[in-house]
Amino acid sequence: MIDSTETRTELIKNIHGNLHRIHRILHRHMASKMHGLPVTPAQMGVLRMVRLKPGVTVSEMARLGMMTKSNISVMVDRLCREGLLEKRPDGADQRLLRLYLAAGGREILDRIGARHLAATQAALTGLTGEQLEQVAASLELLLNTLKENLAAGSDE
Repeated sequence: MIDSTETRTELIKNIHGNLHRIHRILHRHMASKMHGLPVTPAQMGVLRMVRLKPGVTVSEMARLGMMTKSNISVMVDRLCREGLLEKRPDGADQRLLRLYLAAGGREILDRIGARHLAATQAALTGLTGEQLEQVAASLELLLNTLKENLAAGSDE
């Protein structure tokens, strides 16, 4: 039981440090699994955003803080040329272009997803089923708390 503000602060510092280290370790490991794929991590982020929000616009991605509108626009043009994304006019406003995954983009995200799942399974091999359940429940609690407290910046 947390009995003081000082103890709570120390626990929060510990959580923050561990999350940072976990992110760094996983990011480095996942990046090593990306060899041979025709997209950069930033391009992968754009493809994932379009998968999560079909019909998203370049402006909406920029508002979500992904990167500047001009950088996203250049990246989207390249991904469209490579057959990974499609631009389609908005039904109500033909000047507005909405983004959708092309078959090639779905295929790349599926390949990346399979690689990430295999890497995550390998990384968590030492945990028992009970420990995996505890980690999953704790992460779910943390994610829900973050969504609730930081809703304005949420970008699942």
